[in-house]
Amino acid sequence: MKGPPSPLRIVFFGSGNFAVPALRALVDSQDKVVMVVTSPPAKAGRGQTITNTSIAKMAEDYELKVVETSFVNNHDTLDAIERAQPELLVVVAFRGFLGPRLLSLGYTPPINIHPSLLPRHRGPAPVNWTLIKGDQLCGVSINFVDLKVDAGAVLAQNAIPVPEAVGSGEIEHELSQIGAKLLLQVIQQIKDDRLTPVPQNETLATINRLLKKSDGQIRFDQPASTLAHLINGVDPWPGAQAMVGDKLIKLFKAASCPGKAEPGQVLGLDDKGRLKIGTGKGLLLVSELQLEAKNRLAAIDFCRGQAVERLVPIPNG
Repeated sequence: MKGPPSPLRIVFFGSGNFAVPALRALVDSQDKVVMVVTSPPAKAGRGQTITNTSIAKMAEDYELKVVETSFVNNHDTLDAIERAQPELLVVVAFRGFLGPRLLSLGYTPPINIHPSLLPRHRGPAPVNWTLIKGDQLCGVSINFVDLKVDAGAVLAQNAIPVPEAVGSGEIEHELSQIGAKLLLQVIQQIKDDRLTPVPQNETLATINRLLKKSDGQIRFDQPASTLAHLINGVDPWPGAQAMVGDKLIKLFKAASCPGKAEPGQVLGLDDKGRLKIGTGKGLLLVSELQLEAKNRLAAIDFCRGQAVERLVPIPNG
């Protein structure tokens, strides 16, 4: 088969913020984004205001053709995509599954940026679960899209160590930048006919579920290392939640160290300004806290205005 032309005509599928650097990289590249497919406007933020996706906003800024759809495999959407005559489909943080008709478009199957080291952490919230499970490495995979979620052959990967006491939101932002650069490398390999797809090892695959609000509820009888992984993994949503007196409190940017205290007992600040909290094994070190209806504060600032002796789990949590 004749190889793909250069520049490539690309249809981009994306919804979430993780997709923004990838779309920007494509627009700034030699290739041509002929259409952007994204989710319709939805309620967002505390005020639940109807808001366009970040990808829709960005596409409009670049004067790209935008299709907003809740079901990408309906005939009208498929017809519109085919009329754009794409030579490559790129999928990043898209709220929908591509069916057989889309999988057959282009010179290769669609390619996807996934923020985990596949086959580990397939499915939703991969960065969150990478941290919650205590993985030592996080990263980005570029893979072919097929009918089984995140199961297509891997085209490229980039791994970095999981930093200590950093929330999933910050790590996901860094991985989005890495993924955008890796995407351009893979597209160049497609144009140079140098792709080397590697099938995923199904015996190593792990499947994630969606996060629930209750996943952030802290029980201080667990080991400090387990709690630190959880606290970082549920930042920014749903946030790690406990109680101080009768008020809800959220904990952020956690680490652990040896030590002993009653679960939930607050021992004050360490020499780095982190709040020390007793657990079932070791001490939990928390750098930032947020009391209900208050701003998020560094632990040292929080302690200036709030005397805390003990944190307890949310009742029935």
